[in-house]
Amino acid sequence: MNERFKQIRKDQGLTQTEFALKLNLKRAAVGNYDIGRTVLTDRTIADVCRVFNVNEEWLRTGVGDMYRPPMEKGNELVELIADLVQTDDDFSKQFIIEYLKLNEDEKEVIKKIMRNVKDYL
Repeated sequence: MNERFKQIRKDQGLTQTEFALKLNLKRAAVGNYDIGRTVLTDRTIADVCRVFNVNEEWLRTGVGDMYRPPMEKGNELVELIADLVQTDDDFSKQFIIEYLKLNEDEKEVIKKIMRNVKDYL
């Protein structure tokens, strides 16, 4: 499994540091995973699959395609919400709840702010 982990990083064209940043890991952790010194945790496996759209069965066993087919927008939303529900990220959960309570004019203000933030990032 560690070799497949490393293969994903290389396929993405990322250094260990860049890969670590995308997964909220330390560079040393990625290095240890790369060489097989450390066994991948279930959380890291889930994060790799979510962030890079990797087929979990392939990562765990080598069976199937490396990547999942691209998701339709509706399915992506369902998966992201399901992932969020399983986290301790209360701020994001509350943000989404409050956003959904807004009227259309208020939502438009938030959309404009988010577009500006996205352009800045």
